[in-house]
Amino acid sequence: MTRRLEDKVVLITGAGSGIGAACATLFASEGAKVFASDLKLEAVQHVARQIVDSGGEAVGFAADVSKRADAEKLVHEVVARFGRVDAVINSAGVAPRNAPVDWDWERVWDFVMAVNMKGTFLVSKFAVEQMVRQGGGAIVNLSSIYGLVGRPADLGSGLDPYVHSKGGVAQLTRDMGVHFARQGVRVNALCPGFVYTALTKRLTDDAERLKFLEERHPMGRLGRPDEIARAALFLASDDASFITGACLPVDGGYTAQ
Repeated sequence: MTRRLEDKVVLITGAGSGIGAACATLFASEGAKVFASDLKLEAVQHVARQIVDSGGEAVGFAADVSKRADAEKLVHEVVARFGRVDAVINSAGVAPRNAPVDWDWERVWDFVMAVNMKGTFLVSKFAVEQMVRQGGGAIVNLSSIYGLVGRPADLGSGLDPYVHSKGGVAQLTRDMGVHFARQGVRVNALCPGFVYTALTKRLTDDAERLKFLEERHPMGRLGRPDEIARAALFLASDDASFITGACLPVDGGYTAQ
């Protein structure tokens, strides 16, 4: 049976944990050469070693996607090693709770927007330039349910940079998807509901808050990283050859309400 990403080169950001790590593992099992990136080198090298130990091909690389030089170097290093980049999964992301507690609201807003919005833009910019040169490719951005709908009043303040950043990612996806469609580059986004990751651990460790979040999803549960990774695999593969500019909810029915 032919694997869905046989000999494809895939760059994955935020691959040291959560959805990014799940994508790296799954994509490698489907035949991809994985270039895994994360801010934390030790974490991403651990993921890469696990892939190699399982018979796959992977490289771990440290980068801060919010910095232009790092984003450009990421794409350069992928091409230098493998000759091309067939797909990019922009999974690197943060929430306000990842910021130091002594930061004021403006600094927190800048931090979240820098990683989630600017980081996705920077990596996509350099990746799409390479993809156009080589004749095509696929970019999958990680947006959120909150890239599609507002956060309910009982869950947020109306001034949450996470929501703002993920809405920006959704619109970046649509704009790039339209613009590069005839150059063979597909750009899509996933919009997950609440998923068990390090990003949500502070919420899911609280039994009362967890129950509240579960009840917000019609399926009555939160998602798993591997479920989001399988959706990313679909959009990155040729199975999604006629899909671009789409923002796909993977949310247990959250946004259908």
